[in-house]
Amino acid sequence: MRKRDWWSVYLLVALVFAGYGCAHSRGAVLYSPPSVLAHTTPEMRTAGFWIGRHPSPDSVILSSEEIQRFNQTIREELKLTKDLSVRPASISGKELRASLQKTLDDLQARKLKLLDGKNPSPAYWDSAREAMNNEAIPAEIPRQYGLIVRYADQRFLPLEEGLYAQAYDEDFDELQNSALDIGTPIVILHRSRDGQWVWVESATSAGWVKAKNVALATEDQVKPFWSTPFVVAAVPRADIFLDRALTNFGGSLQMGTRLPLMRLDGDFAEITLPQRHSDGSVELVPGFVTAEQVHEGYLPYTPRQILSQAFKMFGQPYGWGGMYGAQDCSRFLQEVFATVGIELPRDSKNQIQVGTRLIEWETGTPGENKTLVLTDFAIGGITILGMKGHILLYLGSIDGRVYAIHSVWAYREPGDRTYVLNRVVVSDLSLGEGSKRGSLLERLNTARLVK
Repeated sequence: MRKRDWWSVYLLVALVFAGYGCAHSRGAVLYSPPSVLAHTTPEMRTAGFWIGRHPSPDSVILSSEEIQRFNQTIREELKLTKDLSVRPASISGKELRASLQKTLDDLQARKLKLLDGKNPSPAYWDSAREAMNNEAIPAEIPRQYGLIVRYADQRFLPLEEGLYAQAYDEDFDELQNSALDIGTPIVILHRSRDGQWVWVESATSAGWVKAKNVALATEDQVKPFWSTPFVVAAVPRADIFLDRALTNFGGSLQMGTRLPLMRLDGDFAEITLPQRHSDGSVELVPGFVTAEQVHEGYLPYTPRQILSQAFKMFGQPYGWGGMYGAQDCSRFLQEVFATVGIELPRDSKNQIQVGTRLIEWETGTPGENKTLVLTDFAIGGITILGMKGHILLYLGSIDGRVYAIHSVWAYREPGDRTYVLNRVVVSDLSLGEGSKRGSLLERLNTARLVK
């Protein structure tokens, strides 16, 4: 993520982040980390290194039918995602009104700041409440499908101005909920008073997006985005063009995003793209993407494929809630596993409820005990490691050290020096050792197999 020039000046007066991972806090001046983190080697930053150490990298973890049942469990039993294709014809306006009001009340209770550090005035909250337009919500809201037409931030309030836990903390806007990619099917439930925002549900999140990023669609127009044939983006950014010559740029897809496939033609795939008419309705148009950037259907779910996809993201910037078109720790995992068809929930606290429990540890469990369990039972590429505010993909254990790949903002060292990583990295779980908050290994409380 970017940092303004004035942000460096601000650091000199000791505004600071204290912590690491997806969660962030404050407490020490920020420093640049070494190019290669302690206890890692350049070879460890490649998928091949970990694939070569894996006992069975090409074993199929779940078949396509098993993945469908896995996703169904997440939706129907855990209730962590939604199947929009079976949404009822109408939705309770009373429930939506209560949910939106609770979101506003919870944000107000958190005592968040404006970017300059000032407290939001009563007028600010009044304007937010007015913008939400809750009184216009009917008793029953008819279902209205839509499609996202460009990468879109999803917000907790219909406001562009952010709120922050700390002044000048611009890269951690607490109003940022998530982000939705091109072609994402949604259900539109409400509009802001000025009509510039719509409140939408996707399969994994809900919130406000700019109306200009949404096109109204019928169920028949949305269906191709759920069905086959399709391609899935297999690179961090798959460029879309609106012409066969691949010169008229039409946007890009995040890893794991799927779009309907019209045909494969040599070096490119012709796909279906949603665009927005001036009246807000959808127009489905052809788009083109190079064949090397997408895969027809999902990739097979093997450790090799997950490791390969994860390492394609190595070095990609961190983005809180999908800000700047980047990914935080949970979105990183979500995008990687989406390439094999697994629909992980959006947030780390929900992702760590998915799959088969390997073990949970009580607070204070010695690190060596955790290392022994992971070394003996965790499987590289399909084991996720969870702690409060952060989630990682297990790679393997070497010489008594546990290694993972994860999207991380910063970490602390003894003396609580905070080093900004701001990218997808490979590290062992001693990262943060000796700091007040403790190492990743000390904080680790859960390991689960995504199967």
